[in-house]
Amino acid sequence: MNVACPNCKSKVDSKDIKNINKKGIFIEKQCPSCRGWFGLNKTQEVLKTAGILLLLITSLLNIFSINSEYSLVFSTIGFVGIFIAIIITFFGKHETVK
Repeated sequence: MNVACPNCKSKVDSKDIKNINKKGIFIEKQCPSCRGWFGLNKTQEVLKTAGILLLLITSLLNIFSINSEYSLVFSTIGFVGIFIAIIITFFGKHETVK
């Protein structure tokens, strides 16, 4: 997957990114061209993590048949959660880390 560096505007292949900093749920990557750091917008990163957690929680509730009369609701919420996470992963806006 190619990502556009917000610093130098060059397209960076995700395989070329060697330096990554993880600060909790926030991930910062270093551009191999300009050596500038960038990451997803903080709000988008939180929404992406929330979407993944929604999928995980609702999947576990369905697997263990907790409140099985709500399994369709759990499945729908899980689908919405992972849909949000996928959209942000592929179309999220990267910004410079200061």
